[in-house]
Amino acid sequence: MTLRTGTKKGFTLIEVMVATVILALGTVFLSQSFFISLDSYNYCSRYLQVMSWADEKVWEAEESLSRLGPAAALNNAGSFTEKGRNFTWYLAHTPLDAEGSLYKVDFAMSWQEGARKAGIQRSTYARYEKKEE
Repeated sequence: MTLRTGTKKGFTLIEVMVATVILALGTVFLSQSFFISLDSYNYCSRYLQVMSWADEKVWEAEESLSRLGPAAALNNAGSFTEKGRNFTWYLAHTPLDAEGSLYKVDFAMSWQEGARKAGIQRSTYARYEKKEE
């Protein structure tokens, strides 16, 4: 709609206010989606950073339990800092049979990602075979 008074043309005040509201809402939704995607990118980036470290830690525990069985000395918890982030990890191994030849290894790592706590978990099994001497 345009208002015509004489030879002048222009928008009414209501049209300008509606257009401003629509523009403001669009800007808010765009900025909100930008921050959500940035948060998701940061989480995925951290996840890829620590995934190989976590897999290596689980593999070390599995290898140690497979070779040494109940005599394996494993670290059960720890923490480290990488690129300004504090990572905390926990490792648990439990025997699944009476002879102590089958173990379940559970690994969990957590870190703070913005306002939420993020983490990954890994599980595997290890089999210990006593060697005949």
